[in-house]
Formats: sequence, structure tokens, C-alpha cells
Amino acid sequence: CKRQAGQLAEQKRRLVVSLVFAVPLFVMAMSEMVGISLPSAIGPHHFPGRFALLQLLLVIPILVAGSFFYTRGFAAFRHLNPNMDSLVAMGSAAAFVYSLWNTFIIVGGDADPVSHLYYETAGVIVALIQVGKYLEAVSKGKTSGAIRELMQLQPGRATVLKEGIEVETRIEDVMVGDIILVRPGEKIPVDGVVISGRTAVDESLLTGESMPVEKTVDDTVTGTGLNQSGTIQFRATRVGKDTVLSGIIRLVEDAQGNKAPIARLADIISGYFVPIVIVVALASGLFWMLSGAGIGFSLMIFISVLVVACPCALGLATPTAIM
Repeated sequence: CKRQAGQLAEQKRRLVVSLVFAVPLFVMAMSEMVGISLPSAIGPHHFPGRFALLQLLLVIPILVAGSFFYTRGFAAFRHLNPNMDSLVAMGSAAAFVYSLWNTFIIVGGDADPVSHLYYETAGVIVALIQVGKYLEAVSKGKTSGAIRELMQLQPGRATVLKEGIEVETRIEDVMVGDIILVRPGEKIPVDGVVISGRTAVDESLLTGESMPVEKTVDDTVTGTGLNQSGTIQFRATRVGKDTVLSGIIRLVEDAQGNKAPIARLADIISGYFVPIVIVVALASGLFWMLSGAGIGFSLMIFISVLVVACPCALGLATPTAIM
């Protein structure tokens, strides 16, 4: 639990860093399109070199914060199993490398490529997908919290009758067939069948039923129920991992460990989508190169296809749906 909390805190820090740098980067890059006037000291027309270098400085922390996309994404490429992380890594890396090349040209004295800087594309893609990853981590953290709360419902000890003598026993040591005594105000420690007494049991923690349920001889009782009115004795029928509560905890743990159907569907789609996008991007760039458009323009077409196909919507929609 502490490890999960630490991982969630680390993801939050990475997300905050990405958003803090992505917002000014986006505003700076899109300023002319939305009618925002930048100070002349960093304007693309007055000082294109500063304009490019400042964007470079803003995007680097975002890419560092999202470095796990590249380690996972390119590792998936090596194993011939590309996924959404692969497309994010490839698209943002291509946009960054192309922009970096144009930055060298601008700093060298040629201001023409200033309109072909895509640092904001790489930064915003990484920042947005990190939002999705964080939402997914939060939902898993809530599941872990639910498991902890469920485990706390079970009492730690039980009163077992052995040859008519009351013996307080750890819940782990209760065995099937043991006769257990439960007084008013105590929790039912394990599942069983009432053999003596009559009472009302609050089972709302497991069933949600607000009214106490009457229990008498031959009725079943479920672990974690709260005995309210009378003293009963019951024979344990399910203990340890076989109780209803343990089964619920096991189901929640399985749900946490396994991917949701929508997440599995996203992975299946990625298995086909990513290779197709890469093939289309390569074909587009090659077509324009063979048409005599030049390496720079062909590379821009290649990057454009990768960036446009980058699954920001899917990367956000899937974790949001899971949450």
C-alpha cells in the first residue's frame, strides 16, 4: 500500500511538472493563431532564435517527466508488440527531433523554419496522456483502499467453545466445525449455521440491507455481520479464504489486477492501429520524397501523420471510463 501511494505521488509530481511547462509552451506556440501578442524580445519575427530556444527549454522538462513513455514504448517496438505508448513515444520523439533540427537552422541564421516548430505538439501529447495515466492510477488506488476497508470488517478474534469452556482464539486458528459463541454487540467472525439461540444480525456491511435480519436455529450467518440483540452459538462452516468476505476481497483484487474490458479492447485496437499508422506515415513521407518535394517536406509529412494519429482521445477516454 505504501509502495502504491509512493507511485501515485510520483505520477502526480510528473503530471504537475508536465502541465506547468505545457501550458506556457502551448500558449507561446499558438499565440499568433489565437491572436495573442508575445513580447517582442521572444517574438518569432523579431527574435526567432530566442523563440525556438525558449520552446526547447520548456519542452525538455515535459519529456523528462514523461520518459516512461519512451522506455515502455520503444521496448514494445523491440518485442514486436507496439502499443499506445509506442505511438506516443514515436510521434512526440519525431516532432521533437524535427523541431530540434529546425532550431539549429534558425540559430544558424535562417529564420524560415520558425513556422515549422512542433515542440508544443510533443509536449502537449505527453502531458495529456499523462493525465490519463494518472486517472488510471487513482482508480487503482481507490480499489486498494476498498480492499483495506473490506479486510478491516473482519474481527481479529473469536470465542470458541471447547468442551463447554470459552476460549478466545485468533480468527486464523478457527476451524470448520468449531462452535463459536457470539454475544450482543460482537461481530460474526466466520460463516456458519446457528445451533443455539435467537438474535437479529445487521448484515448491511455485506448486503446493504438496512434492517437487521432475524436469526434462529439452522439459519446461516455470515462473517462481519453485527450481532445486535441475543447471544447465539453457531457451527463454523467456512473459514479463512472460504468465507463470503474473503471471496469478495478476492474478486476486488482480481478486478484490480486484470484489465477492464474497455482497456483490453483499447490494447487490441492498438495492436492493429499502431503498425497501420507507421506504415501510412512511412508511405506518405516516401511518396512525397519520390515526388521531388525534398527531405524536409517529406519528413514533415511523415511526422504530421504520426502526430495526428497519436491517440490522445483514447489515452484519456479509456482511463476516464475505468475511473
